[in-house]
Amino acid sequence: MTLTELTRRLTRLDLAATANSTLAAQAEAIATTIRDALSTQPGGPHDHPWKRSGELQNSIETQTDGPEALIGSTSQVAFWQEHGTADIPPRPTFAPIAAAQGEAIAHAIAEAVAQALRSI
Repeated sequence: MTLTELTRRLTRLDLAATANSTLAAQAEAIATTIRDALSTQPGGPHDHPWKRSGELQNSIETQTDGPEALIGSTSQVAFWQEHGTADIPPRPTFAPIAAAQGEAIAHAIAEAVAQALRSI
């Protein structure tokens, strides 16, 4: 392959779109892990908030915008559980799960970009 052909093929790649779509998929994977962590029935381990109605679990959403992803909840209860109140200790769920998956997310994005580059 000539340098001109390689340059032409590289300019057709949209590596940002590849990275962004992979990030969106990884954000949804984190949200799924958070939802799973919020499925502990009352009386079980209390590392994460117990599932009472499923409302907190169902409030977990993702939003991506280019190279940024947000994973959060529309429920005030999520904030209280994450940070604690005067009556309950903090039971962080979002931050520990996101931190635990951070390196894997970076690797997934790098692999997706590398695969796109290998395809030229």
